Amino acid sequence: MKRQPLILGAVLSALLCGAPGAGAQTIERTTPLGVDADGVGGFNAFFGDTFTAGESGRSFTNVFTFSVAGIPFDAAASVTSSFLDSPFTKDLLITGLSLYRFDPATMAVIGNAVSGIDLTGFGTDPVDSWSVTAFNLPIGSYAVRVDGRVVGVAGGSFGGDLAVSPVPEASSWAMLLAGLAGGALTWRRRLAVGQPIKNRPARNPGGRSR
Repeated sequence: MKRQPLILGAVLSALLCGAPGAGAQTIERTTPLGVDADGVGGFNAFFGDTFTAGESGRSFTNVFTFSVAGIPFDAAASVTSSFLDSPFTKDLLITGLSLYRFDPATMAVIGNAVSGIDLTGFGTDPVDSWSVTAFNLPIGSYAVRVDGRVVGVAGGSFGGDLAVSPVPEASSWAMLLAGLAGGALTWRRRLAVGQPIKNRPARNPGGRSR
């Protein structure tokens, strides 16, 4: 008869120990980005997420996906989260920002992810701030990933931005340099044969401008 209370106590202890583990499950969300063309071959985008009081204490991983076609590109992204305490605290602790290429069929990461830089300041309740920059990336499917934890009792939110700009291929640079070199050569030849350069004042034998 004495064993029954012991068994019930063990069951209750197991349930209580298991409850925090269930509540601490990581929040994972994947969202395709809506992009706005910039008129010069690239685009801009905004992203973010919000968390409620019921999600306080949980870690989160947000993945924002986008695709780039055409030519190689440069990309830069930043994310921020502010502290608010009036009267319930809204606060996030951002622990990582990264940019990587992935296989859309398997979602597997291709190559190495580019890690962001923590720019969060010092002092009491500083604004969480991160940035990441990558150059000359090949075309394909990409993702911006934000990791962190909801530390405010009333949840919290973060916002970010992404900028993508195309990079001219090597052949385009070669054509541009060839054109500049050709123009410089023509200019030097005209000087050598004494032909007046456009917008250059003619000179008399005495060296004075007319």
